[in-house]
Amino acid sequence: MRRLSTHVSWIVGVVGIVCLAINFSDVLPRRVVTAAPGAADARKLSVTFREVAREVLPSIVAIETHGKAAAMSGVDPDDEENSLKELFKQNPQFREFFRERKEQRDAPRTTRGMGSGFIIDEAGIILTNSHVVRGADEVNVRLHDGHNYIATEVKMDDNSDIAVLRIKDAKNLKAIRLGDSDTAEIGDWVLAVGNPFDVGMTVTAGIISAKSRGLGIARREDFLQTDAAINPGNSGGPLLNLDGEVIGINTAISSRSGGSEGIGFAIPVNMVKWISQQLITHGKVRRAYLGIQIQPLTSAMSRSLKIDGVDGALIAGIGKDSPAANAKLQEGDVILELNGRKVATTQMLQAVVERLEIDKTYKALIVRDGAKLEVPITVREMPENFLAGGVRPGNGGGRGRQNPQPKEESFNTLGLQIKELTESAAKELGFEDKVAGVVVSGVEPNSAAAQAGITVGKVIEKVGGKKIASLKEFDEALKTASLKDGVTLLVSSPTGKSFVVVQSDNK
Repeated sequence: MRRLSTHVSWIVGVVGIVCLAINFSDVLPRRVVTAAPGAADARKLSVTFREVAREVLPSIVAIETHGKAAAMSGVDPDDEENSLKELFKQNPQFREFFRERKEQRDAPRTTRGMGSGFIIDEAGIILTNSHVVRGADEVNVRLHDGHNYIATEVKMDDNSDIAVLRIKDAKNLKAIRLGDSDTAEIGDWVLAVGNPFDVGMTVTAGIISAKSRGLGIARREDFLQTDAAINPGNSGGPLLNLDGEVIGINTAISSRSGGSEGIGFAIPVNMVKWISQQLITHGKVRRAYLGIQIQPLTSAMSRSLKIDGVDGALIAGIGKDSPAANAKLQEGDVILELNGRKVATTQMLQAVVERLEIDKTYKALIVRDGAKLEVPITVREMPENFLAGGVRPGNGGGRGRQNPQPKEESFNTLGLQIKELTESAAKELGFEDKVAGVVVSGVEPNSAAAQAGITVGKVIEKVGGKKIASLKEFDEALKTASLKDGVTLLVSSPTGKSFVVVQSDNK
C-alpha cells in the first residue's frame, strides 16, 4: 500500500504541475506564427516557375554533334622522333612501331560537341544555334523522353547564328509556343532551359537585364541580356517568359571563368521567327540591304551633326552601286526612320532593313546638315559576299605596314601629323578601291586625336562634313573647326570607315 500510495501521490503531483503549467500559460502572451511579408507572392512565383517548367520540358532537346578534325601537329611531325629513329635505325623491330605511331598521329580524330534546342513543329522541326551544329558530320537529337534521333536535315544562317534541324519518325512530339520578344521589358522574369555541361535538362531563373545588345560575334545582333544562369551546353535552348513562351534563343555568355557569371545573351525570338521561316521555305535567308556602313551616335557626334539626342544610325560608308548610293544617300547622313518605323540604334535599322520586301521602294527619314529630309530607297537582295556594314574590306595587305615614318613636321592643333595620300601609298596601306583624303603619319601622345582613337595609317576623308583631297584642303577645313566644340572627322582604313569627334578637354 505504501508503494501504491507513493505512486498515487507522485501521479497526483505530476498532474498538478501540468495543470499549473497550463494555467500559467494562459497568462503569458501567445506567439502567433504568421507568414513573412511577401511570402505568399513568392510562393505564387515559385508555382509559376514550376508550371512553366512542367509545360515546356517535353519540348526541349539535347543536341550532340560528331565530326572529324585533323590531328594536332607540331612544327615538324617527324622532328620529335628523329633522335629515336637514329638510335634504333639498325633494329628492324622498331620500324613497325614508328609506322604505326605515324598512322595514329595522322589519323583524323572524332570531335564531340553539345548544345540544346527546342521543338517548334510536331512534324520534327527544331531550332538551335548554328554554332552548335556547324561542321558536324552527324547531329544527334535526344528528346525529353530519352529517345534519340539523327537529324536528317540541317539548315544554318551564320549571319544570325540560327539553325533549323529536322528529325523524322518521331512520335508524340510537343511544340513549344513562340512569344513576342518586342514586349519583353528590362526587369521581366525569365527562365532559361537547356543541357549545361551535358548534365541533363536544367531550368534557371533570372530577369531581362538589357535589350538590343551587340557583342560583335555575329553579323546580325540584337541580343536580349539576362542574368539567368547560362553555361556551355545551354546554347540553342529557349529563354522563356512566365507564360511559357519562347522570347529568345540562348546563345552566348560574357565570362572570365568560362561559366555563368550572370551575363548571358539570347537572340530575340522575333528575329528567330523570320529567319527560321526563311530557312524552312528557301533553305537560306534572303535579306534586303541598303549597302551602307553604319555606326551609333554619341552625344558629341550628335552635337557636331546638329541632331537632338542620340537616336538614329549614322552612315559612315556607302558601297558602290548599292541601293543607298542609287538613292543619293551621303556619308554623315543619319537615318531616323525607315518604312514608318523609328530607328533608335544600328541594330534596329538592320532588323528593319533585312525584312523589307526585295526590289520595293520605301521612304527613309534622314538628317543631313541639321535638316530633316525624306528619301525614297529601293532595296535589293543582299549579295552572298556582302559583309555587315556594306563596305568591302581590303585584303589586309597594309596590316603591319600602316606605320610609315612621319616627316619631321610639327603636330597640328588636333595632335596629328598629316601628309598627302598618293595612289601608291593607298595601295601600300591596303586599300583596294580608290580613296581620297590625307593620311595620318604621326599622332602626338596624349593629344586630343590620340584620345579619340586615331592611329597612324588612317586616312581622313572629311573634316566637319567637308570632303578633302589634299593637305591644303585639310588645313582650310581645319581653320573653321573648333577643337573646343569638337571636330568631326571621317576616317577610313581598308576594313571600313567611321566618324570620330576630336575634342579638347578644356570645355
